[in-house]
Amino acid sequence: MRVGWASMFVGITCLRPAALSILFVILAWCRRQPSLAGLLALAALGGCAAVGSPQGGPRDRTPPRLVATSPDSAARNVKQQFIRLTFSEPVQLKELSKQLLITPQLPADNSYSSREERNVISLVFKKPLDPNTTYSFNFRRAIVDVTESLPALRQSLSFSTGPTLDSGRVQGRVVDLLTNLPAKEATVGLYRAADTLTVRRDPPYYLTRADEKGQFQLNFVRVAPYRIYAWVDKNTNGRFDDGEKIAYLSAPLAVSDTTAPRTLRLVRPDRLPPRRTGLETTPAMASLRYNEGLTLAHLRPLEATADTAAINRATLLASGNTTVEVLKTPAIGDGRYVLTVVDSTGNARRDTLNLRFPVPNASGTRKVLPAATTLEGSPRAVYRQGQLKFRFPVPVRLVAGKAPGTLTEDSVRTRPLRVPTDARLSADGTQLTVLLDTKAQKDIAIRLDTTALLAITGQSLGLRRAVRLPVTEQEPTGVLEGPIQTQARSYFVQLLTDKYEVVEQLRSPKAKYRFSRIAPGRYYLRVLIDADNDGRWYAGDPLLQKPAEPVLVVPKLLDIRAGFENTETLTF
Repeated sequence: MRVGWASMFVGITCLRPAALSILFVILAWCRRQPSLAGLLALAALGGCAAVGSPQGGPRDRTPPRLVATSPDSAARNVKQQFIRLTFSEPVQLKELSKQLLITPQLPADNSYSSREERNVISLVFKKPLDPNTTYSFNFRRAIVDVTESLPALRQSLSFSTGPTLDSGRVQGRVVDLLTNLPAKEATVGLYRAADTLTVRRDPPYYLTRADEKGQFQLNFVRVAPYRIYAWVDKNTNGRFDDGEKIAYLSAPLAVSDTTAPRTLRLVRPDRLPPRRTGLETTPAMASLRYNEGLTLAHLRPLEATADTAAINRATLLASGNTTVEVLKTPAIGDGRYVLTVVDSTGNARRDTLNLRFPVPNASGTRKVLPAATTLEGSPRAVYRQGQLKFRFPVPVRLVAGKAPGTLTEDSVRTRPLRVPTDARLSADGTQLTVLLDTKAQKDIAIRLDTTALLAITGQSLGLRRAVRLPVTEQEPTGVLEGPIQTQARSYFVQLLTDKYEVVEQLRSPKAKYRFSRIAPGRYYLRVLIDADNDGRWYAGDPLLQKPAEPVLVVPKLLDIRAGFENTETLTF
């Protein structure tokens, strides 16, 4: 085999500079070996002909374009049993079942199969489409290119199997009622008002999903009245399930080509009572866990002669109000009780408990309650007009006529803590707040009285030593206040963390609100409006008919700093 140097030019010029240098050295050695030179030339040519991803160069950032459809967009009297979309470059399908939205939805017995043919995507239906119906196929982000997975532009197609295209349109936003944040990917469904289908049992006739901003739009809808819902479909079953958030209107929506945009506000209507998920007992306590937060726990003995008040002092809500703790006390021992719990929407559950507190074993490995009282926040100093919070391991009761402790200023002046001016015991008896207004120059000392504060379990509270702290002139907390401009008579003003957790709530303050001693941080303000003046805020109807009562969420994130007073006007 004999190959001339000129015949190798095409193969050699395909090589990179470093490879060329090595090749010329080898060729200089084998110049007198024609067969070797021929093999090298073929290898160079073969390397240029290899198929693979291009090395280097700019990335493909141009998404595929929809260049043709079958049937045509907005076509009428369509009879074919397939749709085809052609793009400007090779494409593929990605998460089709999750992304594709077909309206109106196909019946369960008319499934489809998908086909990918280079730059063409097709859907083939098992049965003909319904007559005289306007269909919309929105692939959303299901069609992407094969190199960078860039979603194609315009991934939708609409047409009619009859002589006309439906002209109805519905658009708007889905937001969370309590935060006013957009509900990304919320499902929005239309049910024909004349149908008996329900959002809990059946899929909607028209379906779409909100985008990243909570915005949604349904086009080519048949003009008619519909019941409209939006919900967070956690289990992606296409229907609303109890426990999911849902938005609804109190009356059907008349859909036309001029339907005004709607804002759908998600609530969590609850028709189910709290469900107990666990029970654990120790020698000192029984803990009952529930699947949601509770507002009330009431324990009643079956024996009518028992001290019900003492029993309920030993029945506490803990762990974010999802746990009921029943402490063993002289009033509560082994026996049968009726426990009533109520959730935030008023659903109640009653259970008969057969409590048995185990006897501690000799090894002492069973859990026991902590014995020490703690000072919340473990402060190193205290502001002259500040406050200190003592947290007890178990509820305590204050002996009538006794002061809960004493305050000593600069190791010189000592006086009793007066209730409620200087000290306040929480309703559940687990926290004592000491309110300071001292002229001490150096330090203060607080000693709690073990003869005035008695644990309901009879155990020691660990109050042997006084708490001594230096005083400071610097206020460690901030204040948020402002005028209220409203005609409402009943409402709740809430201070929220930047995670929308309730820090403090004021009930119907008149003309002005004020939150004092706020830890530095970022906060929101929210107002729950009790429109029917029944003393509580209504969070939504389990039957999805009566709307939730109004909510105002101030969008401004408030920065509270130590020593500063902040003013924000509330108008609603």
